[in-house]
Amino acid sequence: MDISNNSNISGAFASGLQGVQRGTEQVTQASRDIASLNGDTQQGSSSSANLTDSVVDLQTGAIGVEASAKVLDVANDTIGTLLDTFA
Repeated sequence: MDISNNSNISGAFASGLQGVQRGTEQVTQASRDIASLNGDTQQGSSSSANLTDSVVDLQTGAIGVEASAKVLDVANDTIGTLLDTFA
C-alpha cells in the first residue's frame, strides 16, 4: 500500500474524529446555555444568553457531528475497499 494513501486515510479519520468532538462540545455548550436560560426565566431574572442563538448553535453542532460521522464512514469504507483489493 502506498504510504501517501495511508496518510490520507489517517488524516480523514483524524478530521472526522475532531469534527465529532467539536460538534459534541458545541451541542453540550448550547444545551447548557438553553438550560441556564430556562432556569433564569423561572427565577424571573434576565439572562445574557439568547435563546435563538443557542438553538442555532445546537442545530449547527448536530449538523457538524452528522457531517463528521459521514467522513468517518467514508474513510472506513475506503479502508475496507483497500483491504479487499490487496487481500
